[in-house]
Order: sequence, then structure tokens, then C-alpha cells
Amino acid sequence: MNGRATLIVVSLLALVVTSVGLTSAARAESRGKQTAEAHYEKGMKAYTLGHFPEAIEEFEKAYDLRTEPIFLYNIAQSHRQNNNLQRAIFFYRRYLEAEPGAKNRPDIEKRIRDMEAQLSEEKEHAGAPMVTSSVPASTPTPIFAPVAPPPASPPVVAPTPQPERPAPLPKENPGRGLRVAGITTASVGVVGVGLGIAFGLHANTLHDEAYNPRWDAAKLDSSKTYRTLEWVSFSVGGAAIVAGGLLYYLGWSAGTEAPVALAPMVAPGTGGAVLCGHF
Repeated sequence: MNGRATLIVVSLLALVVTSVGLTSAARAESRGKQTAEAHYEKGMKAYTLGHFPEAIEEFEKAYDLRTEPIFLYNIAQSHRQNNNLQRAIFFYRRYLEAEPGAKNRPDIEKRIRDMEAQLSEEKEHAGAPMVTSSVPASTPTPIFAPVAPPPASPPVVAPTPQPERPAPLPKENPGRGLRVAGITTASVGVVGVGLGIAFGLHANTLHDEAYNPRWDAAKLDSSKTYRTLEWVSFSVGGAAIVAGGLLYYLGWSAGTEAPVALAPMVAPGTGGAVLCGHF
């Protein structure tokens, strides 16, 4: 096998390794999303129970794994319920930066203004001087006749404020990573099959030239080499197409009940399709 043929085989193997890596990355992405959703569920439970510091911790862990702007909003909500207005304002603003077209932007901006006004008022009260009585100590205190107190009114029970629930986690497109990996792997397979066709045509040309006008051993050997590359390319490409079809089917079935998938199959000396399904 000459150097050019070796380079082509190495390129085919690199394409296959790349497709396998994309598949592994897609699976890792899917696991990361599942873990983020688990932290989100824990955060929702903690928020409902009024354990706001725990809810903040869980929402932050979810954001570390999956940078969805809605986690920033839920962190801000938790800080506001925990009466930590400075941090709530900070995360509301981070949410608006990450989600410029948020439908609740007017409500959040009003909420930020209200909290800033509340913080400013608290700061002014904290810095106000204490007011002391200016009445001289020697001034006699007037004596008033006792007055009967008014009848007691029945106590008014204030309604218990219900905490505002965090925003729901947006639903992910299930199986998207597997479908992308399947399309990529199948594309690698199509390239392999295309190379196989090119190798086969070149092998035929070399074979004809080896006997016309006279026998040429070097061209005959080259034709055999390209014939081998032809079937290697068909085998690798066909396997990649089948694997890509299977990955796409698995990703598709994650979001639908479609029971059957059809994938093409190419192999030395034959061709056809593979029917995959579950019943």
C-alpha cells in the first residue's frame, strides 16, 4: 500500500473516531441536563417549604451545569423571599442581561425600583439622629382624669402571604444530542461510501491500463490496492451509516412513540436497508 493510500485510510479512521467522540459528547450533555433538572427539582421543593438559602444553593448548582437564564431569575426570587434585597437586585439584572426579550421585563424592572427605594429608605432611617424630649425636667406633669378605654375590637387576622413561585424550568428537546450525533455519524458514513465509489472507479481504470496496450505489473498492484481501499471504505462507511441511523432513531424515540426506523446498509458485495424498531 503506497503512502497516499495509507493517508486515506488514516483519514477514514479519524472520521470514525470523530463520530464516536461526538456521540460520547452528546451522551455527556444529556447526563448534564438530567443532573441540572435534579438540582432544579430540589430547589423548587426547598423554595416551597420556605428554605430559601437551600433553594438558592440548588438553583446555583443547576446553573453551573446548564446556563439557563431562568435559573438566575429563580435565584433572584429566592434572595428576595429571604429579604436579601441587594443580591436579589443583582440576580434580577443578570437575568435581564441574559434574557433581553423576557416577557416579564416590565414587572422585574418595577420590582428592582421598589427594592432600591426600600433600601434607600432603610439607609435614611438608619442615619437619622435620635429625637430627645425638650421639656424641662422641672415642668410639672399635668394630671388628667382617667378615661374608660373603648371597647376592644375583635382581632383582625391578616392573610398569610403566599410566596411567589419560581419560574418553571423550560422543557428541553429530548434526544436532540443523540439526533445530532446520528446525523453526524451518518454523514461520515456517506463520505466513506463516496470514497469507496471513487476508489472503485480508480481501481477499474488502473486494471484496464495494466493490460492495455501491454501488461504492467505496477499498475495491476495499484489496482488491487485501490480495490482493497474500496471495500474498506464501503465497510466503514456502511457501518457509520447504520450507527448514525440507530443513534438518530434513539434520539427520535426519546421524544416520540414512533416504533420503527429505517437505516441504509452498504457492505462488500451487497446493499440494502436495516429496519429497527420496538413493539
